[in-house]
Amino acid sequence: MHLTRLIRRAAAAAVTGLGLWLASGFAAAQVPAKAPAGLALPASFVGILPCADCAGIAQTLSLREDGLYRLRRTYLGKPGNPFAETGRWRLDAGGRLVLGSGSEQNRFEIAGADTLRQLDRAGQPIRSALNYNLRRTAAFDAVDESLRWRGEMIYMADAANFTDCASGLRWPIPMIEGYLALERAYTQGRTAPGAPLLVSFDGRLQTMPGMEGPPREHMVVEAFIATEPGRRCPPPEGTQATLTNTYWKLTEMAGGPIAMLPGQAREVRITLDEPGTRVHGFSGCNRLLGQYASSGDRLAFSALGGTRMACPAPVMALEAAVLQALGRSTGYRIDNQVLSLLDGERVLARFAAVYLR
Repeated sequence: MHLTRLIRRAAAAAVTGLGLWLASGFAAAQVPAKAPAGLALPASFVGILPCADCAGIAQTLSLREDGLYRLRRTYLGKPGNPFAETGRWRLDAGGRLVLGSGSEQNRFEIAGADTLRQLDRAGQPIRSALNYNLRRTAAFDAVDESLRWRGEMIYMADAANFTDCASGLRWPIPMIEGYLALERAYTQGRTAPGAPLLVSFDGRLQTMPGMEGPPREHMVVEAFIATEPGRRCPPPEGTQATLTNTYWKLTEMAGGPIAMLPGQAREVRITLDEPGTRVHGFSGCNRLLGQYASSGDRLAFSALGGTRMACPAPVMALEAAVLQALGRSTGYRIDNQVLSLLDGERVLARFAAVYLR
């Protein structure tokens, strides 16, 4: 029976995999990275860079054509090595190579087909006689070792897919090794069938035969670590938030900003589940539940209700205004990471996308 179940799931994965990828809300992340001028990929670069309190930092940087990088660091003469990080590389406006996002970015000048030169945090050259160069290796150091991964899992129609938070890339998950523990945790933590859930595990990338077509890369789960219900991956830089499966925090109503009130336990928020038509969140005093219908730029809410807690009068008034705004909504607009609920052309409320790390 177990073997039959695995065969049925594998067949379903081959047919439905593409549709499940698109359901995760990060389709823009799958666009291949812009190739660096004069730099053939995939490629690996190595070097020993200066270290303030050790003999040097041995670095191996591997860049893949799909935008994934893996940077391995060994602090020479110190225990607990090596350290490895993965993420998405990109090129900035000046043609410099950027690894990671936010305040943790590393920048390199492409100094030739075989050389990368590390820059400072502002993307400027480091004025020093010390070595800051990484040199291309003869063979590509593939990203196939066991690593810690954190991202969103979707399981639907007997197929599972994983979207990596750091890179935005997706892979199907084969049902081998540590997979069953991950599936059980997903089933317990998801908000609805087929909804994304933030998970972490130790695993590796491995090319495996597919049920149809050529072999493809899979994410093999070796050991399940944890789930984080209610949290999402931050979107890749420059992408727009999606209406569904996003944590929307209320920031403005009736043209004015919204602040937390005395006696208000949590911020006002909504999440529209997909698949399905359920909306849930917190309306100021009580948990919010209801239904939504969306087509094109149209959006309407119905059957709104929730728990029946009593709160201070200002909080109850806020909740009533929130429910009224949702009930009057006929459409919506998303500008980058801001959702506006509309009644015709009038803005009823604005929400900001929140991604909890």
